Formats: sequence, structure tokens, C-alpha cells
Amino acid sequence: MDWLQLPTTQLIPKVLLSIVLMSITVYLARVGVSFSLELYSSEMFSVTNITGNVIANIIIMIIWSSIYFAFHYFEKNTQSLKYEVAMNEMKLNQLKSQINPHFIFNALNSIRALVDEEPSKSKRAINHLSNILRSSLVLDRKRLTSLKEELDTTRDYLALESIRFEERLQTEFSIEADTQNIQVPPMMLQTLVENGIKHGISKLKKGGKVSVDARIESGKMIIEIRNTGHYHDNRINGTGQGLRNTRQRLELIYGENAKLKIENESENTVLTTVKIPLNE
Repeated sequence: MDWLQLPTTQLIPKVLLSIVLMSITVYLARVGVSFSLELYSSEMFSVTNITGNVIANIIIMIIWSSIYFAFHYFEKNTQSLKYEVAMNEMKLNQLKSQINPHFIFNALNSIRALVDEEPSKSKRAINHLSNILRSSLVLDRKRLTSLKEELDTTRDYLALESIRFEERLQTEFSIEADTQNIQVPPMMLQTLVENGIKHGISKLKKGGKVSVDARIESGKMIIEIRNTGHYHDNRINGTGQGLRNTRQRLELIYGENAKLKIENESENTVLTTVKIPLNE
């Protein structure tokens, strides 16, 4: 049986019993060697001598056992952490691979609607899509990217959507300068902005406005995305593929230290808030 696999409650009694038995065995072996070399004396058989030698052997073996099990514990824990990291990376890559097809499908649908009605606008839309795809090819190789790069991709996306919505879509950015180089998951911001347009502005006859704000507050970067529209209570946590994907990526990278929340800020405004720790 592999003792390293035993739970602590079973391991400790077994180890202590083994240490005591081995300590007595070592002392008896020492006595045997002394007899064979004719180095024994009557003092070797005194209670004090026997007790002292056995206790000394026990202390030495406890120290050695502690070092041995501590080494294997940390080695096992390290391997477990490496495996967990590898699994997380694999999951992140799978999640990233889901983003581009999802986005491209929606973008091509938008362009298709323009081709017959307004060919000149469809050409501009294709140019914006080309810029986004060029950026996404680079981002696919990154675990994280700067907020500045995310903003560039998001602006291209909004330019693409503005061709389709025209005056029905207004945009606004308020970005603190010291947030530009903070690392975020690729395509996160674009996905959240797209969600606001898809579920909010696109459903309104008069359209609406989407705004993006980024600032640093209490050791975290706060990103707030507001869009015209309304979220029903049963969708407050976001059940769409894009939102679910974003939640999973944030959790894999930052654990419980990152937050994504969607709520109705007012009757006609939906607020999406992302909090990302700066020390991760």
C-alpha cells in the first residue's frame, strides 16, 4: 500500500508506530554489533541507557519522516497545480476558439443585410470586419491583451454596427489613461458591447446609446458598459453564449477576484460592470 495516498488520520498512527518499532530494532541491532565486536558493557542494558537510545532514535526518525513526507507532499501539490494550470489553459483556448465563429457569424449577417440595399456601406463594413479579423488573429495567440487593444477592436466593431444602424446608434467612451495597459481577456469588451447592442439597442425602434467607461478604483479596474434597453429579472445574470463564455474566462484567469454583473441601472438603461484585480 502507498502510504502517501493515505488520509492524515490513518497515516500519522501508522508512521508513529513504525518509528517506535524501527527505533527499538535499530537499538537491538546496535547491541548485536557491539557483542560481535566485543564492545559491549553492562551499562548498555540499563533502563536509562535503553530508554535514552530508543528516544534518540525516535527523534531522529521523526525528523527524517517529516522531511520525507513534506517533500513528497509539496512535490505532489506542485504536480497538481501544474495539471490544474494546464487544464485551465486548455479551457481558455477552447473558450477563445468559440468567440470568433460566433462574432463572424453575426458580422456577416449584418453585412449581408447591407449588400443589396446599400453596396457602398457594405464595402466599408467589410473593411471594418477585415480590421477586426486581423486583430483577432493576433489576439488568438494571447492569453491576455491590453485594454487599449481591446478598445481598438471594440471601436472597429462599433464602426461596423454604425453603418447598419446609422443614427440609431450613438457611442461614447470615457477611458482613464492609466487603464490603457492593464491586461484583460481578448475580445471580452467587444463581446459585452455586442451583447448590449444585440439585446438592447437593436430591439428599439429609435435605437439608443452604448457607452464604455474604464477607471481604477480600490486596487481594481472597473469597466462599465451602459446601453439603452431593459433586462428582465430572469436574465439578470446573463444566459447567452457570449456572456457565459466571458464569465468562464474571467473565473479561469482570476478566480473569485474578478466580477461580472449585469443589472438595470434605470428603467431604460442596462449596466454591465466588470471588475478586474490589478495585482493578478
